[in-house]
Amino acid sequence: MLMHSLTYFQVMPEFLDLLFPLGERTVAQDFYSDGFYQRIHLSNAAQGLSIPERAWSGRGIKLCYSLKSVEPSESQTDWPWSIRHCATHHTFDVMNIRSTWVVVKGNQLIEERVTSATSGRGPPEFSSYDSIDRAFAASLALHTVLIDWSAENWRWYINFLEDQFENLTKEAISIDANLPTQVMDMGDIVFPVSRTNTQISSKAPRLFRTSARRSNTMQSGIELQPVPPQQYHVNPRSGKRQPLPPGRSIVTADTARGPTVQYDTYGQRQFGFRHLQDIQDLEESTNQTVLVLKLNLSVCQQISSFYRSLLDNKELPSAIADQCQDDIFRFERKIQAVRSQTSAQILRSEALLRLIADRKTLLYGLLEFQNTKSNKLLASASQKSTRKMEIMTNEMREIARKTKTETVSMKIITLVTLFFLPGTFIATLMSTDIVHWTNDKKRYESGALQVYLAICVPFMATTFIVWAVFQWLEKRKERLKNEQARASLE
Repeated sequence: MLMHSLTYFQVMPEFLDLLFPLGERTVAQDFYSDGFYQRIHLSNAAQGLSIPERAWSGRGIKLCYSLKSVEPSESQTDWPWSIRHCATHHTFDVMNIRSTWVVVKGNQLIEERVTSATSGRGPPEFSSYDSIDRAFAASLALHTVLIDWSAENWRWYINFLEDQFENLTKEAISIDANLPTQVMDMGDIVFPVSRTNTQISSKAPRLFRTSARRSNTMQSGIELQPVPPQQYHVNPRSGKRQPLPPGRSIVTADTARGPTVQYDTYGQRQFGFRHLQDIQDLEESTNQTVLVLKLNLSVCQQISSFYRSLLDNKELPSAIADQCQDDIFRFERKIQAVRSQTSAQILRSEALLRLIADRKTLLYGLLEFQNTKSNKLLASASQKSTRKMEIMTNEMREIARKTKTETVSMKIITLVTLFFLPGTFIATLMSTDIVHWTNDKKRYESGALQVYLAICVPFMATTFIVWAVFQWLEKRKERLKNEQARASLE
């Protein structure tokens, strides 16, 4: 359908170069390939294709160009602006007084403005086609609609960039670096994701956010558990699509932890590496703004020069050359006003770039200084810990020495006990009524031996059983403690 439409309107092949940046994609391609192309077919020798049935004489002018502007974007809560692309092809047939426009854009904004201007309610120069000179003037007026669109909203967008810059870095200037450094907790080091959605369709990186927003630029035995679908995360800066680790899900505004801005006990804002990433992101967006504005400036200059050079073409119809000089002059003044406004916004953006570079250097130095102070603090704490360990080592050495001395004493006591143990047992046995020695006569009492064993053996067995129970309880307690320790490590 597109090929047939472009063929029917005899569109220049160069116009396709301006269409390639359009379309839905994650990462923008050829987004900065703006340009201006023109062809003049006024003389018989340079006459183009003539199709009388279609009212194409083949004599006229053709030009195509692309411009960009910034528009509010309600679908992006954290970055409510989007740079939009518009490709335009214009043909003016000087024989049949026919003006043809092909405008490709991601929404209906230009269509609504052109319809409103040419509906009769707008200025008369937009809808006057009574003569060739008025038709030519009307084409100049429609060019101004597109050029005005390319210059609007940049002031407010740069104001937004400046506000973002101040919110990110203004507190870095007033930080007192001489205050004692506080070591951040692990929970404070990991900053939450502030974006509300990281899917490809709605969250392309800021630098390439424009192209990703365009959805339509043309009219046309073991129980197996189910495997969850693989989730992906789009890096908000590089645009790369990467799978999330197992068990991880996409972070949203409802699941993000804590605020992104944190303050210490002294009321000073804590900065981390994430803030450097945000400032780098802002710098890239500002660079993108400067580049787009310069491209628009170049295209506007080429359009103005093209129409000025037409007046010097001897093949231009006299009605246009004589009657449209004032219209071209007003058209040039309008473009000059837009170029002046665009140049002023370029100067603002370049000044913002220099401020961002200086503030980023300051923040990097501040982080390095805080890192140095934190290292000193950690080194001091490590030194104190080392001293405590040294004291504990000396105490353990003293305990080991005392234990060694007590061990030697226990060995001596044990040897003395073993030396007297047989004699003690024999003396105890001889003092009972089991054996009697009287007048060189020995008397043996078996009943006394039975009573002795009946009392002694149960007591001995009870003693061993109680000891075994206590041993089992201690081993069980130690085993449970080891299992809990392993579970906590896993």
